[in-house]
Amino acid sequence: MRRLFLIALCLLGGITARAQELNPDDYIFPVQNVAGLFSSNFGEMRPNHFHSGVDIKTDGVTGKSVIAVADGYICRIAVTPGGYGRAIYIAHPNGTTSVYGHLSVFRSDIEKYVHEERYRTRQNSINLYPSPDKFPLKQGDEFAKSGNTGASSGPHLHFEIRDSRTQRTLNTISSGVIRSRDQIPPLLVKLHYVEVDTVGGVPVHATPRAIELAAKAPGQYVLKQDAPLPVGNRGYFILEATDRKDGVSNTFGVWRVSETVDNEKIFELRIDGFAFDETRYCNAVACYPMQVGSRNELIRLTQMDGCIDAFYPVMKNRALLTPAEGQAQQVRIEAEDDSGNISTLEFTIVGQSSDKNFRASCDSSLPVIDNRSPFYRDEYQCSVEIPAGTFYEPIFYRSSSRPSGSVSVNTVSIHSPVFSILDSTLPLHKAAKITIQAMLPPDLQPHASLGFVRNNRVSFAGGKYKDGAVSVNTRTLGEFCVVVDTVPPKITPQFNADEPIKSRSISFKWSDNYSGLGSYTATIDGKWVLLDRNPMNGTITHTFDDSRTPKGESYLFKLTVTDNCGNKTVWEKRISR
Repeated sequence: MRRLFLIALCLLGGITARAQELNPDDYIFPVQNVAGLFSSNFGEMRPNHFHSGVDIKTDGVTGKSVIAVADGYICRIAVTPGGYGRAIYIAHPNGTTSVYGHLSVFRSDIEKYVHEERYRTRQNSINLYPSPDKFPLKQGDEFAKSGNTGASSGPHLHFEIRDSRTQRTLNTISSGVIRSRDQIPPLLVKLHYVEVDTVGGVPVHATPRAIELAAKAPGQYVLKQDAPLPVGNRGYFILEATDRKDGVSNTFGVWRVSETVDNEKIFELRIDGFAFDETRYCNAVACYPMQVGSRNELIRLTQMDGCIDAFYPVMKNRALLTPAEGQAQQVRIEAEDDSGNISTLEFTIVGQSSDKNFRASCDSSLPVIDNRSPFYRDEYQCSVEIPAGTFYEPIFYRSSSRPSGSVSVNTVSIHSPVFSILDSTLPLHKAAKITIQAMLPPDLQPHASLGFVRNNRVSFAGGKYKDGAVSVNTRTLGEFCVVVDTVPPKITPQFNADEPIKSRSISFKWSDNYSGLGSYTATIDGKWVLLDRNPMNGTITHTFDDSRTPKGESYLFKLTVTDNCGNKTVWEKRISR
């Protein structure tokens, strides 16, 4: 009960005020003695989510001073192997919460508290919710050092500001809270045109047609072709764009995109903020099949049927272009970054003759997932359950199967046909349930899972064997099969266990052939001890606690690692300090 009360306090920021807009005067920069450069900005489109904060470069090193951007108190402390790694959340009196991720070490009193709680609860990963009077902070107080923990590919500070009541994360750069050196307008890479037809109430999109652009001047673009662009009687554009900032080579997301036709604005997208249950709508705002393979942003200049209105201040008739045959229209597309730099593209479209319009050739006898009700399909050895609202528009359901003989396997075995469920480039907003039947002997059942098949190679999808089948909840569709893995993970000590340990910590490298690390635990002389896992470099580290394991003595150290298919490896040896 106390934990629920503390969570509520954190969400409310200890007050009842709601943060409507950010006031830059309320905050200072969160990290000291850095050049003030960035590697990612707010709202960047990534597969399956918008980036929820800004990533501040720490000049290629860890250990920079991280400070409170405003008065407040620490309302949450997280230590996890992935995500933000070591992170701290600070509630502020103005109704906002600031978030600091990928930290290396906390202030000594905070570190002691976290250390004791991890040992008390015997949890390597932990979320703590201290009371408001536990760690009060004044603006500018140091509470941690910057680092490279969690899902981080290089030293930096991930920083967010959220509305405490709703946990809606807010755009700190466009609001002026974080200032970035940026005089570079967005780069408009290419335009793509997509025609749409309807078959049995299901929209069918034509293959996007690429349209080359030319830059007349910085921030001013035209089509490479001189003639008006012929378009069908129902279609939309996809804008391929990216952004840069001064002094870095990183790519960034654009903040605002608008489209005007004959001086009437029909479309506007703005990434000002979002709740975390909204972040997956990134897959509808972007053209997902193109986005997953690109470093640029591919923004649909339309609204898909299942996408929420929150990202679109302006949307008229879904921004579909519907010129009559021979009708000319003037189009202006504008892209703005979070620092106020604007790029424009102006051109003329003309309605093409009706015989050139796209006509879908889909099989109307296929089952339809209408997206408003659940869908269930049970075929030989394979069943599919799809909740309502999983897709962003109605689609035709397609499935097939084939023998597994062409799939490349080395250390695992396949025990079912390969079943194809729709397509891997189709974004899912909710998880679908895939179940495949397979008769396995008892000794193999604990080691079974479903595997994804990509390019005739198999990778771990998840699931457990139960009642003659393996089921998995997945947000990626495509080809699946039942896989059995009986190979245990490998553990390699990164120290000489035959000599006294002189350092404060010992590390192990781990690797697995298929399913990845599921669980890990260690004991010293039979007593549980703390471990830190770094998924980016594949290490597990134990830092000695002198109060528990004094120097000058020997101990029996036991590390147990289990993969996601239930295969276990134990490393056990007597070590001395």
